Amino acid sequence: ALTPDRRLHELSFDLPVRSASTVDLVEAFRLDPDARFGSDYIDQLSSLQVNSRGFLTGSIDLVFSDAADPLQARWWVADWKSNWIGERGEPGSPSCCGPRHYTQVAMEEQMRHHHYPLQAHLYLVALHRHLQWRLPGYVPERHLGGYVYVFLRGMPGKSCSAETGPGRIVEPAPLQRVLALDRMLQLGAV
Repeated sequence: ALTPDRRLHELSFDLPVRSASTVDLVEAFRLDPDARFGSDYIDQLSSLQVNSRGFLTGSIDLVFSDAADPLQARWWVADWKSNWIGERGEPGSPSCCGPRHYTQVAMEEQMRHHHYPLQAHLYLVALHRHLQWRLPGYVPERHLGGYVYVFLRGMPGKSCSAETGPGRIVEPAPLQRVLALDRMLQLGAV
């Protein structure tokens, strides 16, 4: 339903990384502890061994706006996931998978397990920089929407609501984290 002027498919990015470490990532996530994937994700994030510099390269499945006027719109990241969540039969083989299995709790577990929250936040940094360069009068508080992770096997079809429900995780941009990660990548510290 999005017109071509309201979407960008496969937005590629290259972010220079002066320095990124596990400690810096954890500190950025501590800035919004009450946001989704806050304190409940920090222990898992702490287990990563990150000590990087150079370039972070990636491609965002979809960037879209929630309004026709680009100056009034909020811009969002969408990422498609094909994770299998369901019931297993004997001996542990998949037996049943559908929208009823893709609850918020089950999808959040997949998000944490695969470090999708970190991926989502880095995508938001890339989108933030893209909008800074391309959108006149860009203000993150007004224009940076957030992210939507779409678990394709859990989508119920046309009967679903636009915001939450089976098959998708929707979160407004945790701006403190996004801006801290942006600083970290540019300056080497949160």
